[in-house]
Amino acid sequence: MTELATIQPTTVGVASIEETARALVSAHQIGTALCKTAFVPKHFQGKPDDAAAAILYGSTIDMDPVTALQNIYVIGGKPALYARTMVAIVLSKGHELWTEDEAEGSVTVAGRRKGSQQIERVTWTTEDAQRAGYMTNAKYKTDPRSMLYARASGDVARRIAPDALLGMAHNVEELSISEAVEQRPATTSAPAADRMRAALRPKVTAEQVVESEEVPEKPRLDTSSALAKAMFASMREAGIAKEQAHEFFSKVTGRDIQSSKELTEDEARQVLDHLPARPEATS
Repeated sequence: MTELATIQPTTVGVASIEETARALVSAHQIGTALCKTAFVPKHFQGKPDDAAAAILYGSTIDMDPVTALQNIYVIGGKPALYARTMVAIVLSKGHELWTEDEAEGSVTVAGRRKGSQQIERVTWTTEDAQRAGYMTNAKYKTDPRSMLYARASGDVARRIAPDALLGMAHNVEELSISEAVEQRPATTSAPAADRMRAALRPKVTAEQVVESEEVPEKPRLDTSSALAKAMFASMREAGIAKEQAHEFFSKVTGRDIQSSKELTEDEARQVLDHLPARPEATS
């Protein structure tokens, strides 16, 4: 008769779990205090559990609690850092990273691991961003050099020092787009859905165009409007829960949004375009 072996936790493993539990209690106390203040980003305000997890994760890459809350962003359950923070961590460990070439529509970043002669070199262009689907982020049009640098420097940082970044697979600049794409099923728009989207888009005539030195404030979304109802219905069909909505809005628009009331009408249409087409509507 074959006896099944019983796997016993090692002393080291138990000690590590106990140490993590104690650290989590301390992190939660700090997170509870800090997330009540304006000193942390909106996505952590009033969320002590999320703040505690970020503080705990930050400690593994040598970040103090305040720095962790300022720099760690959680998208779809995945921790991410802004590229500039990745670069700072890599440089602090003695590795090298520099901008080798920067031109209109192209940025090349190079780096070298401490003690190594091998140079890693990554170039990102607007064409690369277009093929990757990142141009839906308005920042690639308003500040292309910064966004291309973020992609190139993030790639180099992960290549030369994955240990310093704990193998982090993404930086915020790419997750904020890719997560929205991953959540959208590949479907073919139904004719009725296309008509609905077209009807919801504003119709502007030549007479309505008025030249002005001031840019008028874009109208806010009326949450009781047909546009809002169509957006909410599509989100439900896509399986996006209410508590996930602010993350989805932020990913699509490229800015921090905590409520649908903060959306403009144009942003609501942008969100709608990122959602799967609804089935044939019935009157």
